[in-house]
Amino acid sequence: MNFNIEALIYIILALPVIFSAVAATNLPGRELLHWLNRIFATAVGGAIILLTSSFNPETPYIGEYIYFDALSMWMMIIIGTLYFAFAWTSKAYLDRDTNKRYGYLRRFGRLEGRFYALSHIFVWIMLVVVVVNNLGLMWVAIEATTLVSALLVAFKFTRTSLEATWKYVMVCTVGICLALLGTIIVYYIQLNSIGSANPLDWLYLSQHSSEINPAMAKFAFCFLFVGYGTKIGLAPMHAWLPDAHSEAPALTSGLLSGALCICAIYVLIRNIIILMPAVGIDFISSLCLFFGIFTIATAVPFVVVQRDIKRMLAYSSMENFGLMVAALGLFVPIAAQAMLLHMFNHALVKYSLFYTAGTIMEEYGTKNMMRIHGMMVQVPKTSCFLLLGIVAILGMPPFGIFFSKFYMIYGFFTADHPWLGVISLVLLAGMLIGILYHILRMLGSQPKRRFAGELLGVIDSMVIAGLLAVSFAVSACLSEITVLNRLLECAARIVLGGVA
Repeated sequence: MNFNIEALIYIILALPVIFSAVAATNLPGRELLHWLNRIFATAVGGAIILLTSSFNPETPYIGEYIYFDALSMWMMIIIGTLYFAFAWTSKAYLDRDTNKRYGYLRRFGRLEGRFYALSHIFVWIMLVVVVVNNLGLMWVAIEATTLVSALLVAFKFTRTSLEATWKYVMVCTVGICLALLGTIIVYYIQLNSIGSANPLDWLYLSQHSSEINPAMAKFAFCFLFVGYGTKIGLAPMHAWLPDAHSEAPALTSGLLSGALCICAIYVLIRNIIILMPAVGIDFISSLCLFFGIFTIATAVPFVVVQRDIKRMLAYSSMENFGLMVAALGLFVPIAAQAMLLHMFNHALVKYSLFYTAGTIMEEYGTKNMMRIHGMMVQVPKTSCFLLLGIVAILGMPPFGIFFSKFYMIYGFFTADHPWLGVISLVLLAGMLIGILYHILRMLGSQPKRRFAGELLGVIDSMVIAGLLAVSFAVSACLSEITVLNRLLECAARIVLGGVA
């Protein structure tokens, strides 16, 4: 069957909603539900592959409510990859909780349907974020991700998870309200400078960006940056991120860190493209560079003193988001491409890490890294995946993140900010030392308890290995993968202010 671009986009958007409706009824049995989860996510992945192969990144698709260009396609690939990984690892994770004596699913039962329904709707909303052609609808979709993901963070309804959810909702809602105010100001600018036609239409505004009032544009950008920066997890608006990532189920933490925060970066980029001609590159660059590096600096000491393994990974996410935003602020082609590649690499590696860490936490019955010893002796396969993921996320060769981090740091020197590049390298070294210290303590020393055996099964081991391998292959062989290389180049041009 031959599908055009529009049909494939609507298929990708329809499938998660259909499965979510089926899962919410709780009518299918547990095994059937798990397999339907995998089948629907795999079908979405297949549709994304078809869309990637048939889509011309030089020619965006423009519909009544949809605008789909190279940047949208790149984001959809990232979300779709995590969606596939989520589907194929969720059964093992949920079964493990069901089979534990004090597992939440064992005590209450038949909650898989609710979890799957919320998770697939969460993914669907993120897919909507990257295809809509309206700044107002983008804001609505980002706010919707907050509401749905809050239910996932609080899924087990423990005291700590409810506290984390409350902080997540309060902080992100304040931030999103500021983003709404910025969006309203953009609409006010449009009414006064451009006209009332096509309200908040991204393509229309980008084509008339030179007519925008500079003073009002700068005012709007400040609200948008703080608002969406809160959702990204930039310091000092980051307070929700460690708590939410720590208390959410590991599957949800992987989606939050790998996909949701980069969706907020995506929406911020869309707004920057519109406002950049009026605001000027220097102002936007200064804010991105300052808050990006400040976020990395804030994360480092918290990692060093951390005891909670998932909170440590959350602060690692802050470091990576800070580096991405700083690279965005450089406004040089090599940094823009590296930032987009880093989005992909970080998403894949961090999902594998959160899944592995969540599994370790469930089986050992603690989040405290100081209480876990001798993993290399007891569970060598799981320890190997944990160590590979940690080495990958720290940007050590030969893993994919090494390439994207290297070129982002190189971008500082290309853009005549050598001292910022040196500062970033020092901070990244501090992050590396802190994380390796904790992980090597867990892997080494002598075990202090008996253990039944390996934590990871065959399928989830294959998925984790696949994520790490794909990240490496795409980064190391990007120039040989013509489709992705061309797509990334076109997406980088869009980030730098060009409209394909």
